[in-house]
Amino acid sequence: MTRVRTLSFAAVLFFAATAAIASWYDDYDQGLDAVRKGQWQAVITKMTAAINGNAKENDKARTYGAIFINYHPYYYRGVAHLNLGHYEQAVSDFEKTSGPGPEDLGGIDTLMQKAKAKLAAPVPEPQPQPVRPPVPLPVPVPVQPAAPSIDQALRQQVTSEINSARARMTAAQQRRATAAPQFAQATQALADANTRSATAKSNDDLRTALASAQNAALLFDAAAAPTIVTTTTVPQPSRPTTASTLVLGDTTKRVRSALQQYFNGDFEEAARGFQSLTNDLPNNGWIYAFLGASQYSVYAFETDENYKTAAMDSFKKARRYGRFRDGLPPKYFSRRIRKAFDTVAN
Repeated sequence: MTRVRTLSFAAVLFFAATAAIASWYDDYDQGLDAVRKGQWQAVITKMTAAINGNAKENDKARTYGAIFINYHPYYYRGVAHLNLGHYEQAVSDFEKTSGPGPEDLGGIDTLMQKAKAKLAAPVPEPQPQPVRPPVPLPVPVPVQPAAPSIDQALRQQVTSEINSARARMTAAQQRRATAAPQFAQATQALADANTRSATAKSNDDLRTALASAQNAALLFDAAAAPTIVTTTTVPQPSRPTTASTLVLGDTTKRVRSALQQYFNGDFEEAARGFQSLTNDLPNNGWIYAFLGASQYSVYAFETDENYKTAAMDSFKKARRYGRFRDGLPPKYFSRRIRKAFDTVAN
């Protein structure tokens, strides 16, 4: 009986230890959700918990079974520290990270430079508040609680960050990056910072405005200019090309239409087009590669896990039927898409 109890107690400890070790990727996933919502304190908490469970970053970190994730907790914790004004902690995390994970909020060099610049900048001394002499009252009255004072140095810092974000917006406009999704997000964050700064009634309101302004600056920096496509003279199609178009018929038009929607950024329409083509071309790795890229792009904008699951399944089929030993070509697929593709095994 004693031996049975000992074995049972050891089994309980084993499964408890296994559950504790396996929880790091749950914390990392919850941290990513907080990143998308701009909840920076929650990001620090969740990424710290993930690091305590698994301190090694990896583009293909194994969670369980054959499931791999793009694991970069130091990057997101550094961005959170940067947005909250913890510049020393931000520099420390940026020195440890190897790059962004699923959510690209800017290059390491740009973020590191911003953190070091903030760290080196002199902190303005708080201005003393004027002391007013008390007014004697003929009749004693209950003392009303004083309204919370506004830190003028903090207000100046908010104004400085808003001006910095506006300068980043101008730079993004000059490099013609206004069509990038990060530009729209940054514009909304800048408007939120302006509104909160103008209506701030406490230091907490000012800190929220500060975080929005800093987030806007990061997003403006991350907004990329569109790829310039040069127009060249199209030669007349050869007889094999004309014949293949004749044989494939409507399928060729549908492939061209789906590709056009993909490169125009209409990812939901492109996903539907490539999905229908899998019935006509079930063993074509390129069709599944573009299908997965379209589905993953929809997931990146809408954070719908169903699209992410579908994209991973499409990437598996692309590996099975296509020749992508070196991964997807950067000519047609973004870095985020190629990283997601690389996490999928055959």
